[in-house]
Amino acid sequence: TLRVNGLLKNKKTGKEQTQEVYFGDFPVMTSRGTVIINGVERVVVSQLIRSAGVYFTAVPWRGRQLFGAKIIPNRGSWLEFETDIDGTIGVKIDRHRKVPVTDLLRIFGASEEFLTLAFKDTDTGLLKYLKATLKKDIAKNNDEAYLEIYRRLRPSEPATAQTAKSLIDSMFHRLDRYDLSLVGRFNMNQRLKLDPKKDKRLLDLEDFLGIVKEIIRLNNTPDAEPDDIDHLGNRRLKTVGELLEGRFRIGLTRLRRIIQD
Repeated sequence: TLRVNGLLKNKKTGKEQTQEVYFGDFPVMTSRGTVIINGVERVVVSQLIRSAGVYFTAVPWRGRQLFGAKIIPNRGSWLEFETDIDGTIGVKIDRHRKVPVTDLLRIFGASEEFLTLAFKDTDTGLLKYLKATLKKDIAKNNDEAYLEIYRRLRPSEPATAQTAKSLIDSMFHRLDRYDLSLVGRFNMNQRLKLDPKKDKRLLDLEDFLGIVKEIIRLNNTPDAEPDDIDHLGNRRLKTVGELLEGRFRIGLTRLRRIIQD
């Protein structure tokens, strides 16, 4: 049985209260590494999971491939990029309705002028895809981009620039809500040929520009192939410690919510 001494401090009155709190039962582990649960000897099945990082996907269409990408974090929202038949590139956040990728680039600090300069490369036809996406994009500035994304995430709620910015920034700019992990960052650096010293566990504009450019490059390469998600090089083992850590995090989050209530 795991018990912890918890300290509850009232910030208004300054009153402190200490109490021993029951935190849960841990199974007894044998010398062989198995655990005893309800009197039965069992093993924890470690999972072979998709390693965090970016993976490029493809959908066949009329004898060619329309490429996209998935960003899989260790913790946080999944991002799925797709190329439409008209050349626009969209992104889904947690499988909600698609939004033009330029909206996502805007909320990470890119203006239309910046994007035009960044995609000005006639050899790979980058600008053609950017123009097609901008044509479909209703938003014309940063605030409107936040509102467009918020309407996809919370379609039934009234949107203001402030509430939209608060929700979306907390989804991508807080390490407790979004974590690419060091493994995910390493994989992304390798796949996009970014600076190997880059160790930020949050996403930034450089990452998104690299992903969009790679999608366009793959679209323009006739014999390009998508990444094999089932390749063992793209998977990793989730250890017992990580599984326990995940359950522990859920418990602590629940505890915090109960205390706040």
